[in-house]
Amino acid sequence: MRRRYDSKKDKRDSNQESLGQVIERMLSVYRLKGGMRQVNLINHWQEIVGPAIAAKTDDVELRGERLIIRMTSAAMKHELFYQRQDIANNVNRFLQEEVVKEVDLQDAKISR
Repeated sequence: MRRRYDSKKDKRDSNQESLGQVIERMLSVYRLKGGMRQVNLINHWQEIVGPAIAAKTDDVELRGERLIIRMTSAAMKHELFYQRQDIANNVNRFLQEEVVKEVDLQDAKISR
């Protein structure tokens, strides 16, 4: 004898959350969301800004609403100065949330 699927029995109670919602809440509670954004940003930097800019980037850091980009090329830093808003828009689009409001371009520290 075959059992019939009863969709009414399989429906979730209204107080249950999806796994994604639980993970999002956990990241917020333990303040891990910013760190996850940072790792995601670093791992996908070349996709976000393209290979030419990524090659001249020494470091990328997200501090609150400010994106700090350390550049190895003064010429590229000067060129990107006029594209700061485009970079912020690309990063926000990639992260799927409005995180970056300011882009700060800095010279990379030279180790001797």
